[in-house]
Amino acid sequence: MTFLRNAWYAAAWSSELADGALARTFLDEPVVLFRGEDGKAVALADMCPHRFAPLSLGRIGGDTIRCPYHGLVFDKTGACVHNPHGRGVRPSSLSVRSYPVLERDSVLWIWMGDAALAGATPAPSFAFLDKDGWATIRGMLGVGANYELVTDNLMDLSHAEFLHPFIAPEGSAAGIRYRAEQDDDRVAAIHDMPDQPNTPLFELLLGKTVTRIDGYANTYWEAPANMRLETCATAIEPADGGRAEMLQAHLLTPETETSTHYFWAISRDLCLDDPELEAMLRFGIDAAFRNEDEPMIQAVQGRMRGRPLMDMSPALLPMDEAAVRARRILARRIAEEQKARAVEARDEGQPAAHTCAAE
Repeated sequence: MTFLRNAWYAAAWSSELADGALARTFLDEPVVLFRGEDGKAVALADMCPHRFAPLSLGRIGGDTIRCPYHGLVFDKTGACVHNPHGRGVRPSSLSVRSYPVLERDSVLWIWMGDAALAGATPAPSFAFLDKDGWATIRGMLGVGANYELVTDNLMDLSHAEFLHPFIAPEGSAAGIRYRAEQDDDRVAAIHDMPDQPNTPLFELLLGKTVTRIDGYANTYWEAPANMRLETCATAIEPADGGRAEMLQAHLLTPETETSTHYFWAISRDLCLDDPELEAMLRFGIDAAFRNEDEPMIQAVQGRMRGRPLMDMSPALLPMDEAAVRARRILARRIAEEQKARAVEARDEGQPAAHTCAAE
């Protein structure tokens, strides 16, 4: 599968990268993450060039990591700085690829494409994750499905009535006022839900005395698969029942063609110091995707048998518009990137190389 490479992908929550090495695969490439002496994150190809041992199994020392197999030591640029064998010669062939990384809003981002382009592209902003006066819970799931199928799921929230009783009441899909919006390469799926029964989710914040609410749930997508979801419920009955807002981050990074790293976070502006509420929110949101969404998405993928969704001419409903727009933008960006790579390779007098871990 061809991925968009010149883009920022979520690699980890900042809190995941404490002591030691973290091994993850992104876009079919094994990567090892660790912090250097200055506390800044480092990302290297997780494969020693000698016998291809995982560097993530090795020892970190300051700004270096030592291969666990034959003791070659690599610095944070990927250069071999110590060869304990023979005369200690360190040819360029001993180097490993390094990846640009940066941290923003408690997210560690990685750039899997041309490192020279990374500096000109800011990482996505999810400032609400560290916003004063808000409480945030974070989680991460390994999803056994293609990341675009997960994007489809998050861009169309009408399915919540049928899969998520914790999130949406019976009959809510029919009352959604839906529209898709596009601004350049950004897509929004707007779901207005006026005058509907309160949901178990918002009962946790507004209380069970609130029986009817005006709500909305709007998903904002940027390539390759970084989404902000804004949800809100305002009490109608009783009229003074209050208002609750939750801002969410849903960040998808392909592991392989059929597996995805799914980073999610929810920030709220009510009931900030309530451990019991936080535990219930964490359990409810995690369970909704782990036990309800993921099995369905995996079942869909199984029926597709490796065929691209749009090649199968799916029947489309109105609430599919935003997801289809996102798919088209992503496909165009990938095609443009592949064309540029082919031109560059031609100008250098070389065949266009297939993307791989050694590029």
